[in-house]
Amino acid sequence: MSTNSLTLGKETTRDPANRWMPSHDDPSGLLVGVPLTATAILAVLLFIYPPLKLLDCSFLAAAEGRWIIAVLSIFFALVMVLTGMRWCACFAMAYMAYRRRRQPQSPIPHRWPRISILVPAYNEGETIEAALESLLQDDYPCYEVIVVDDGSSDDTLARARKFEGKHGRCTVLVYSKPNGGKWSALNLAFQRSTGEFILCVDADSRLCSGSLYRLAVRLSDPRVKAVAGQVQVRNQANLLTRLQALEYLMGNGLMRMAQSFSGTVLVIPGPIGLFRRGVLEEVFTRYGSPEVPDKAGHVAGPFEGDTFAEDFDLSLAILSLGHRIVYEPGAISYTKAPATSFRLLNQRYRWQRGSLQVIRKFLRRMRSTPKTPSLRLLTWIAMTYLVEFSLLPVANIIGIVFFVISISSGVASSLLGWFLAFMLLNVNAGFFFASFHRHTHKVLLVLPCYDLYHDLMLNVCLFIAVLDEIRGVGMRW
Repeated sequence: MSTNSLTLGKETTRDPANRWMPSHDDPSGLLVGVPLTATAILAVLLFIYPPLKLLDCSFLAAAEGRWIIAVLSIFFALVMVLTGMRWCACFAMAYMAYRRRRQPQSPIPHRWPRISILVPAYNEGETIEAALESLLQDDYPCYEVIVVDDGSSDDTLARARKFEGKHGRCTVLVYSKPNGGKWSALNLAFQRSTGEFILCVDADSRLCSGSLYRLAVRLSDPRVKAVAGQVQVRNQANLLTRLQALEYLMGNGLMRMAQSFSGTVLVIPGPIGLFRRGVLEEVFTRYGSPEVPDKAGHVAGPFEGDTFAEDFDLSLAILSLGHRIVYEPGAISYTKAPATSFRLLNQRYRWQRGSLQVIRKFLRRMRSTPKTPSLRLLTWIAMTYLVEFSLLPVANIIGIVFFVISISSGVASSLLGWFLAFMLLNVNAGFFFASFHRHTHKVLLVLPCYDLYHDLMLNVCLFIAVLDEIRGVGMRW
């Protein structure tokens, strides 16, 4: 059979998925050459020359008896070398993942597996209808949408009920249960599902047309057990939401693309992630508890509620079993980002506390399991979370102190020059990631504020999350 057709039971039709498949002549390749070259040159310059200058500064400061400047200079030289090596390695792998994706893709499947889309919802009356409408607009040949209202106190259930029934290629089912948490709602939806592939989305997200095809084709590789899609911010209404949009772009572009090159994407985002049914069953068999929790609203399954980051927990469980998870930037979910500082900090506090809980859970599993996780998984956890939870926050705090001391020493002007050089590096890298993800380049306009947003605002939140986790402070949704 030609790769331009697909088989659905006894029916053979022209394959509508071809238009969604990336090809080797992707025009975005014309847009990445200049920023890619500039980024490579700047990275080599900025991650080699400054550490040497800092070491020279430390020797001079020590000779003059300014030991604080000497020690801080050595510390920053080491931090710059380590973070520079990490950044360059990730960027190189991200570029290799980009090159690999521009090659001819795997053959189009002759039969598109049935997909079950799980939509957990709690007090999403304002967004649930738009989310379901976006799911019904996809022309994937065979899928179902399973909505689970998790004890909402608003009209979420009533609004979802309007969509229940058959909609051409898609069937919508709606269930209700007592409040038990997002993880529990996902488990109930999973129990009611019938698809070979399971797609998890959020009730406030909107799926881009063609995403189901793009995700499903990545699972044509039998080694791949799950696929992470791209998350974009749809409500870019103020500076804060635009900064989050840039953060998502840089995070997807650098870390997820790099991790995908080795099949080790650490976090499948809640708004868009596709799983093989078999791998979810394997995770539940290996790590889950077969007993139904005795609390009202709790449902046992592959998603667990002992952390506040069930998406990271599940992803790490899949990787611990030796499977591969990849990233598909062409499958996009548009999500609503927090528009105020309070809501953003509250969200990130939950994410960071949840990530710390998942890492602790992973370490406990390592001690109790005779099989050691793969070296690539351990390397990526160290490169990502060990650096971001320990080294970088401390470096940022000391950096502020170092900058203040440098002003009094009369070297602030040279530091400003290096700051502008690093800004240019971020601009070039951001342009590359935006071009590859077909994202609007307007998002780069807020880049001058990005370091303050990320290094001060989010790292303060991280510091509080780490402190509370150490102290064992209770936490509620």
